[in-house]
Amino acid sequence: MESKPFKTINELFLQAMEDHQKPDAFLTKTEGRYRGVASRDVLLKVAALAQAFQELGIGPGDRVALLSENRLEWALTDYAILGLGAVTVPLYSTLLEGDVEFILRDSGSKGIVVSTRDQLKKVLAVRSSVTELKFVVAMDSDPGEFADVLYWKELAGRESAAGTDPVKSLEDQALRTQPGDIASIVYTSGTTGVFKGVVLTHANIASNIQACDRLFDFHPGDVSMAFLPLAHIFERMIDFYYMAQGVSIAYAESIDTLPQNLREVRPTLMAVVPRLVEKIREKVMEEVRHLPPSKQRLFGWALRTGREWFPYSLGGRSAPPGLSLKRALADRVVYSKIRSQMGGRLRLLISGAAPLSQDLAEFFFSIGIPIYEGYGLTETSPVIAVNHPGAVKLGTVGQVIPGVEVKLGEETIDAEGHTGREILVRGPNVTPGYFHQDERNGEAFADGWFHTGDLGLLDEEGFLSITGRKKNLFKTSGGKYVSPERLENLFQGHRYVAQLVVLGDARKFVGSLIVPNFAALESFAREQGIGFAGRENLVKNEKIHAFLQAQVDEACKPLPPHERIRQIALLPKELTIAAGELSATLKVKRPVVEERYRELIEEMFSRRPPATDEAAPR
Repeated sequence: MESKPFKTINELFLQAMEDHQKPDAFLTKTEGRYRGVASRDVLLKVAALAQAFQELGIGPGDRVALLSENRLEWALTDYAILGLGAVTVPLYSTLLEGDVEFILRDSGSKGIVVSTRDQLKKVLAVRSSVTELKFVVAMDSDPGEFADVLYWKELAGRESAAGTDPVKSLEDQALRTQPGDIASIVYTSGTTGVFKGVVLTHANIASNIQACDRLFDFHPGDVSMAFLPLAHIFERMIDFYYMAQGVSIAYAESIDTLPQNLREVRPTLMAVVPRLVEKIREKVMEEVRHLPPSKQRLFGWALRTGREWFPYSLGGRSAPPGLSLKRALADRVVYSKIRSQMGGRLRLLISGAAPLSQDLAEFFFSIGIPIYEGYGLTETSPVIAVNHPGAVKLGTVGQVIPGVEVKLGEETIDAEGHTGREILVRGPNVTPGYFHQDERNGEAFADGWFHTGDLGLLDEEGFLSITGRKKNLFKTSGGKYVSPERLENLFQGHRYVAQLVVLGDARKFVGSLIVPNFAALESFAREQGIGFAGRENLVKNEKIHAFLQAQVDEACKPLPPHERIRQIALLPKELTIAAGELSATLKVKRPVVEERYRELIEEMFSRRPPATDEAAPR
C-alpha cells in the first residue's frame, strides 16, 4: 500500500497517527506477554516528551543522544526529539564509557536518554567531562534513585499546564521542520573502530522510505519484529517505513529470546542480517541430523523439491502440475513445521548489512519464506539497491532503487583484474557529509558522487553484485590481491564453520581464524571416538584441526591457488558484540580480533604452508 507523500519524518509520524488509529501500533512485552500500545497513547506520550524536552531547553538543531536497547521508549523518544526539530544521536548499547564520552562530546549533545542502570552508569561516569551535557533521562530507574537524573516515565506522563494542548503544540512545532533539516547524526565505526558522525536529513530518510515503498507491499494488517539495533539506520529506517504503512511494530527482547518472541508475536515481516538467518538454518539442520533416517530422507526430498520449485515462483511462472503437487505435499509435511518455529506467518524477510549467500537465500525461498537481499550504507539512509517481489536475482543485492543513481569507478583493483570497481552513488538519500570532518568529506565525495569504498559489478539487467571492500583487499607477499569477504562468504552456512576471519596481508599465504560450529563438531568428535574435556581442549586436538583444515581445503578448491586458505587456527568461543569483536550488525571488527589473537595468528603464519602455494602453475 503506497503511503501519502511526506517530506519529513515528522509529517510521516503525524500522518500515521491520523490514518492508522489502531490498538496495537506497537507491541511490547510486559508481565510475561506482548501487549498492544494504541496509536492515541503513542501520540500523547510523544507530545508529553516533546513538551518536557522543550522545557529543558531543547529546540531546533539541538542534539539529544539516545543510549538504549530496542524498546518502545526508544521509538517514542526519537519521535519526540524529531518533533521539536532537534537531532537524535543514537548510540549502540554495547559501547564502552570512552566511546559514549567521545560521541557526546563530538556531537555536542545537550541531553541524553538512557535505558538501564548499566547504561546510566556509563553516562554518569563521564558526565562531568562533557560540559555541554545539560540533562540525563533514565528509563528504568526510579525517581530519586540518582541525583540530578530525570525519569522518563515522569516526563512521558506529565500533565500539561491548564489551557495547553500538548498534541497541538507538537503538531505546530513538528510541521515547522524543513526537509533539509538534520534529523540524525549516526556515529558509525563499521569494522574499523574509528568513529565518524554521519549527518542524515529528514529528506534523506524520507526519500529512501518512499523509494522502497514502490517496491514492497506493507499494510496495516502486517506485524513486524524489530530485532536489529535501532541505533543502526537499517532497522530505524524500516521501522519508520512500518509506521508510515500502519504496520504493528514488536520489539524482540534479545537475541537469546528471539525464537520464543517470534512464536509469541507471530510476525509477518522482519529485517535481518545474514548471520541471524544462518543461525536459524543451522538449528534446523542440526535437529534434522538427530531424526531417524526415514525422516532425514523425507527432509532431503522436501528441500530438493523446494529448490526445484522456487525458480518458477521467482520468475512468476507456473510450475509443472506434478512439481506443484510435490511442493504442496512438502509444504504440508516439512516446510510448515519449520515456519511454525518462526511464528508461522512470516511472509518475507529483508536482509542487509552483510552479504547473503545464494545457498542460504535458496533455503528460505524453498521453505516458503522469501528473503530479499539489499545493499546500502549509513551514508545512504541506507538503501541503495534491493531485490523485491517481481525482481529477484539471487547472488545479487538487487536493482538500484528509484531516484538513486549508481556508477562504477574506472579503476580495476585486483591484480587478476576482476574483483570489481568502486561503487559510486548519488541521490536524495545520500548524506550531505560527516559531522565537522571536512577532510573526510573531501575524500568521500567527488564530482557530486559519494564513494562507497565497496567494489561491485552491474549486469545487463541492472542487478548489482558486491564483490568486496576496497579497503579490505590485502596483498600477499607474492603481490597477489585477495578479497577476504569473498572467502568468508564461501563458508556462510557451512556445517562445521560458525565464524571465519581471513588474514594474509603481506604474508606468504592466506590463513584464517575459525570459530567452529560446536554442536556439529562435538557430534563429529563423539562419532569418531575423539575424547575432549570442553571446547578449549577440543580445538587443540590435532585430529580435529586436520579435519577442519580438510573441510576448508574442499571449500576453497574452486579458487585460484593464491586465494586458498592454507592454514587455520581454531578459537574456543564465538566472536561477540559484547566482547567488542563484532559490530552491531554482526560483522567482524578486524583490528580488534587481530590484536586480541595476535599470538595465535603469528603462530599460524609461522607454520610451513602446504606444498601447493600461490606460486604453483595455474
